[in-house]
Formats: sequence, C-alpha cells, structure tokens
Amino acid sequence: MTQPTVINDITDLYHILELQPHWREALRNQLLSAELLAMPEQLAQLTVKVDQLIETVAENSRQIAENSRQIAELRRLAADNSRQIEENSRQIAELRHLTADNSRQIEENSRLIAENSLLVAENSREIAELRRVTENQTYRMNRMESDSGELKGMLAEARPERTAREIADLLELTEVSITNREALYRFAGQLGLPYNIRRSFTRTDLVFQAKDSSGSVNWYAVEISWTTAPRDLERARRNAGLLQEATGMPAYAVVCGHRYEEGMDWNGVHWLDLSDD
Repeated sequence: MTQPTVINDITDLYHILELQPHWREALRNQLLSAELLAMPEQLAQLTVKVDQLIETVAENSRQIAENSRQIAELRRLAADNSRQIEENSRQIAELRHLTADNSRQIEENSRLIAENSLLVAENSREIAELRRVTENQTYRMNRMESDSGELKGMLAEARPERTAREIADLLELTEVSITNREALYRFAGQLGLPYNIRRSFTRTDLVFQAKDSSGSVNWYAVEISWTTAPRDLERARRNAGLLQEATGMPAYAVVCGHRYEEGMDWNGVHWLDLSDD
C-alpha cells in the first residue's frame, strides 16, 4: 500500500511538483482559469500578429514612400507635359499661320506658273519660228558660201598657172610644172586606191611640181576654198602623202582661201591668202 505523501511546507510542495510533473499540470489547471491557461498561446499568437503587423506597417511605409516618390515624379512629368503642351500649342499656332501663308503663296505660285506656262508656250512657238528662220538663213548662207567656194575653185582651175605662180612666189619656188588629170588618174591606179579616195584624189584643185631654193624638185597638192576648214587641211595632207607615195619624191600640202576657221592644226600645211584677188 502506497504511503501518503506528507506536505509540511511550501518547499515540500515544490519538491513534489518537480518530481510529479502531472501534479504540477493538474495543480495549474485547478488554480488557473481557462482564460489564463490560454493566455500563453494567445500571447504567442498575438506576438506573431504584432510582428506581422509591424512588417505590414513597414511595407506600407515603404509603399507610401514609393508612392510619394512616384507621385512627385508624376507631378514633375505632368509639369513637363504641361510645358510641352503649351510649346506644342504655340508651334501648332505658328504652323497654322505658316500653312495659311504657304497656301496663299502656293495659290500665287500656281497663278504665276499658269502665266509662265502660257509665256513658255508662246516663247516655244516663237523659238520654233526663229529656229526655222535661222535654219533657212543658215542653209542659204552655207549654200552661198559653198557656191562662192565652188566659184573660187572654178576660177582657180580656170587660171591654174596664176595660182601655181602665186604659191611658187610665196614659197620661193622655180620651174613650176602643173600636172594634168591624166597623171593623177595614173597615180591613183598605181596606188590601187579605193573608189572614194581615188575620186577625191583625182579631183584635187591643183597639183604641180617645182624646184625649191635648194634645187630639189618637189610635188605640191593644193586645196582651194573660200573659207578654209579642217577638212581642207586633211585632204591636202592626204593628197600630198599619196603624191609622195606614188612618185617617191617629197610632196607638200597647200591650202588657199579668203579666210580660215579658228583653232586649226596647220602642222605641215602652207597657207595662201586669196583675199587680195
């Protein structure tokens, strides 16, 4: 049989409660109300809630600060946008003013263009008429010059001795001997010239032989025209070259006329001025 536990003082009670934890728990349940017993757990829960609340308050504070920063930034952007809107409004007003001016200018330009188009059309008709008249005049002038050249050539052919003598006097030549057409045809056949070159060569205005100051006998191919052009120099050089090739003797180019075109290459070609005739 278990001996009853004797408790003489509070110390014995403390000792027994330490030895018997379930006694301690039972005693607590007897001494404390349900509210007090639940307080530790409630306090722990409250502590968790307080911590959560503190964290929430801190987060809200951070959010408020961020919101304040964003509000300040938005206010700054709103101020900038207001200034930009004012500037845009000013520019729009200026553009409208410029657009109105441009519209008036475009209308004026359109009117001027229409007037200019009429003037251009009229000028084009006048230019076409002037061109036609100029072309007719040019044709007539060229024809007259060609006719004059032909007449001069015919005159030179009609007096080959005089022309040859004038060239001989210019170049200090003696013993002049004019070559006839038959000799030119013979030279052309000897060289085997094609028809177009043969025809031009045999129609040379004047060909003669003469002795120069050194006593050498040379050939001279002469082209005669009213206005000497580059083509006359080319023919004279070519014909002199053909004479030299056919005869094996030196041959020189001579051109005669009343005037000559500017900028021509006179290399190897003698000039006789006929303007004093």
